[in-house]
Amino acid sequence: MLGQVIKYVLLAFCILFFGGRTVAQAAPSDESRIAEELVAMELRDQEVRSAQQVDVNEVLRVDARNTHRLNEIMKSMGWPRISAVGKKAADAAALLALHADRNPQFQRRALELMQPLVEMKEVDPEQFAYLWDRTHIPQRFGTQGGCFGTAWLPDEVEDAAHVESRRAAMGMRPLSEYVAIASEMLCRARQ
Repeated sequence: MLGQVIKYVLLAFCILFFGGRTVAQAAPSDESRIAEELVAMELRDQEVRSAQQVDVNEVLRVDARNTHRLNEIMKSMGWPRISAVGKKAADAAALLALHADRNPQFQRRALELMQPLVEMKEVDPEQFAYLWDRTHIPQRFGTQGGCFGTAWLPDEVEDAAHVESRRAAMGMRPLSEYVAIASEMLCRARQ
């Protein structure tokens, strides 16, 4: 009987105090707020890059803001792990780090934080590979390159004979497929 009374008193307290929401619904967690913020940052990143008339100065401003905010997030929680912010937001963070080219020191720090999380499946290995290649010469995975006529070719790759095994270990498609797709999307589409 006393147990039932206590249960109803607690229920009434929750209804009055939380306005009918359960304790778990009372406020979004820091991680969910950061996840929403990362996704919004990625959306803005992509908006300025895909505008009809790309404003390079606006791209640089957005990149600077995103880099600054992602750096603050990294200082407060480390690298945004998949288990903390979700896959979509973790991938957004990786793309924002990839676009922080004007701050290579920041990119290297992001890479350092990501590296131990790859094996723990807290970072998408392919996202890690892209940032690795963006910050190292020669690259390891063949993700960075450029158009030569209608063909996209990767920049120098270390130990090129083993690039396919490194790509496979990261869950990436074979380099020949990547080159064909990049050639079509980046080089032939502009012709």
